[in-house]
Amino acid sequence: MCECDTTSRRRKKQRLAAHTRACLLWGLTFFAAAHIGMLIATQSFWPHLRDPEFGYKLSALRRQRAEDPDRPLLILLGSSRTGQGIRPGVLPELRTLDGRIPLVFNFSQVGSGPLAELVTLCRLLDAGIRPDWLAVEILPALLGRTVDAFGDVGTGISRLSWKDVILLSRYVRDPHTMRRRWYKDQLAPWYAQRFSVMNHYASNCVPWRLRLDHWKQLDRWGWSDIGQDNQPLVLNPTALEVTRTTYYVDLQTLHISSMQDHALHDLIALCRQENIPLLFYLMPEGTIFRGWYAPAVSTRINDYLTHLSRECNVPIVDLRTWMEDKYFGDSHHLYRQGATLFTRRFGPEVLACLVQGRLASLPFLMAPLSHPSTEPGPGPLTVLPKPSKRTKSAALSITGGAPPTMEKRD
Repeated sequence: MCECDTTSRRRKKQRLAAHTRACLLWGLTFFAAAHIGMLIATQSFWPHLRDPEFGYKLSALRRQRAEDPDRPLLILLGSSRTGQGIRPGVLPELRTLDGRIPLVFNFSQVGSGPLAELVTLCRLLDAGIRPDWLAVEILPALLGRTVDAFGDVGTGISRLSWKDVILLSRYVRDPHTMRRRWYKDQLAPWYAQRFSVMNHYASNCVPWRLRLDHWKQLDRWGWSDIGQDNQPLVLNPTALEVTRTTYYVDLQTLHISSMQDHALHDLIALCRQENIPLLFYLMPEGTIFRGWYAPAVSTRINDYLTHLSRECNVPIVDLRTWMEDKYFGDSHHLYRQGATLFTRRFGPEVLACLVQGRLASLPFLMAPLSHPSTEPGPGPLTVLPKPSKRTKSAALSITGGAPPTMEKRD
């Protein structure tokens, strides 16, 4: 073999090695850039890929604000009860004492208790959105839990921003584990957010139990715009069983969680710091659900909320008996018709007092606004036939989505 052939082959090998190194270097660079870009995007301007429910609602609220930036803002925070049960779009017109018409936006999130509501308010303030008034739901069954929609060090970590982690570290039992798992997710953001990305761009490829794209059905005011006005008012036994499984034990054994108490007091303190008028309310419940409260638990909840109302001088309005059983599909989520009727009463009787500065006219104790002469009994209800075993798993929400897992209690 001549010397020129050997030199030529050596040069080819050198070029191939250089090309391989370049491809590997560019691949690693692209990989790192993609991860850093995803991390920056989800932690800042694309929150819907980190926390779809929050991100979609934030986008809807910003669109509403852009249409009339000088309009005063009333935000509702709460659980899926508020998410399905209060329709700002059908509210009778509210006016402040100086004649302005507030924008009312439903910023509730599934499973939210005091801790999640505090996190959501902090997120909104960080996003430059400061409500002029705040109405916050208290879901009594969550007052005994050490976690709600946030605070679980095992699941949902990928939903959190760094500021969320810092805030939650003051409340969760094991902040070290929470921070460690959060850092681990940040090392591979594409993997951590894979289902959120797929739900946003290719939702049909995601298994039903992992679907999150139902938040795309929100109306302009953040309400879960699902169902029809003429849908049958029926009790869904499968959804009712999910509700019983989720809450019954809590309502038999509940003790007020120090974490939730801490979060409630901090939420009140933050509103006072930001000069945001605040009220709390309890959403309607059916007689079946109310029948699950053990007498001692019911007394414990009422005493705690009465004390909180007096101590912090904030009204807590009990609306649990406002709606008839027929308007619930699972004894605590309102159907569309029920949401319309409830909203049209809730606005003039409760929210009007908030926006007009007449909070003193609301009861500052844990007592109903109205006392029906006779408590409505369970009565005969139309029920849906039980589904076959092939039916998709029932949801806590009567209209779709997977039920949340049971959290640990104190």
